[in-house]
Amino acid sequence: MKTAVCISGIASFVPEYEKVIEQAKKVFGEYDFFYQQWEGYDKPNVPNCLYVPEPKWNYHIMRDVKVKPDCDIFRKYTNVPNGKMYRKEKLFKQFWHSGNQQMSHHYLVESLPKEYTKIIRLRFDTIVSTKIDYKKYLKMLDEGYTVGWYSKGAKDSEGPGTDETLELRGNDIKWRVFDHMLFHNRDRFKNVKELFDKQELNGSEWGWYQILHHQWGDKKYCNILGGTSLCKWTRQPLTWHQY
Repeated sequence: MKTAVCISGIASFVPEYEKVIEQAKKVFGEYDFFYQQWEGYDKPNVPNCLYVPEPKWNYHIMRDVKVKPDCDIFRKYTNVPNGKMYRKEKLFKQFWHSGNQQMSHHYLVESLPKEYTKIIRLRFDTIVSTKIDYKKYLKMLDEGYTVGWYSKGAKDSEGPGTDETLELRGNDIKWRVFDHMLFHNRDRFKNVKELFDKQELNGSEWGWYQILHHQWGDKKYCNILGGTSLCKWTRQPLTWHQY
């Protein structure tokens, strides 16, 4: 049983991605790192990078998806005609590809050798903290849990914080698993391509819940506010030595 750190996304969209990875290795350096990016973009300066074609979406992942999340926030975006994504054209277009993150992680996890049974999923823009004991949350995977992390504060964050600044939400947020960082068991991450082919795959936080919990009929997940910060949401200039 080994743990893999899986980083996916489009690195060329993140000027600081090499600093992000350097920071992640300070925290998770005892584990092996793997990367994924779609073909056709500038290649990142990383080893073990998987390149696959970007999927083509034949359905709008919010409007047309055949499995609708039982979530008030989802309905807030999708209710016709006044849902938020219908009032903001840019948002509607963004959601077309919001399942790319699930698909990219699927391809990367499928490519890993079988001995990797625990997964730490990161984005190319996720800053983690050297002042947090993440191992106690990784141990929750032994009990079948998923742990999702979300930046605390969407704008002008001071960084990923410390143990004292974390806010544990448990599974009180219905049908959503936070996704700026994810700890999950590999054997839970199944049937992604099948859901995509049947136009049942959700994106964003709903997609992670669907794959890791809804299809298995359980709610063993723990959401945590804090513990991560996205580069674009963090106070500039980025002060890496303080994280």
